[in-house]
Amino acid sequence: MSTHILGAGAPVPASEGADAFAHWWTFPGEWVEPVNRRRAGWSGVLRATQGDKVLYIKRQCGHLCHTPTRPLGWPTASREWHYLGRLAALGIPAPQPLFHGSRRGGQGPETVLVTAELQGYRPLAEQTALSPEQRRQLAAEVGKTLGRLHRARLQHGCLYDKHIMVRWRDGQADVALLDLEKMRPRLRRSLAAGHDLEQLSRHQTLWQASDWQHLLTAHAQHLDPR
Repeated sequence: MSTHILGAGAPVPASEGADAFAHWWTFPGEWVEPVNRRRAGWSGVLRATQGDKVLYIKRQCGHLCHTPTRPLGWPTASREWHYLGRLAALGIPAPQPLFHGSRRGGQGPETVLVTAELQGYRPLAEQTALSPEQRRQLAAEVGKTLGRLHRARLQHGCLYDKHIMVRWRDGQADVALLDLEKMRPRLRRSLAAGHDLEQLSRHQTLWQASDWQHLLTAHAQHLDPR
């Protein structure tokens, strides 16, 4: 059994260990989408409330990824928890992790990851009513965020428009990243950048070629700042 309770003022139970894990393993909520059954296990995310806070609870059983450093398998939610910490250290916005725990189950490891809602953010896919200037500004902000990610030789690995979150404040765009289950380090920045940018270009409908160039320019400036 391993558990981690994180976040100042986080809405977590006072108990730790098995009691805390059981609390989140059974906490009521609504499934965000149908449970994903693959990797010889299952994984799903619930949206839940505790007081005035909205939480997302990822629950998994036997849902493992295999990496060179963990050939026997690693729960994908545990990998996400690890990289949420990496992004926080880099100053890249992402959901705040509140609890992470894993225990041995009859069908494989049972894992829970609890994160706080990104308040005021909406997916990039929903940014459909922007002016040309807002589209260019948002492109530059996404490029900046991805440039900082790739500078650390981290590849998101699943960079769809639904995994980039946007919040507008005083006419300025804030950008955060979601769904880090496939994030991994690469030997070179160019490998991380090439994969993610090509993937995003195929899975976004917001930007035309001129807007995309703003993204690439900002990305290059933050990938290798001089």
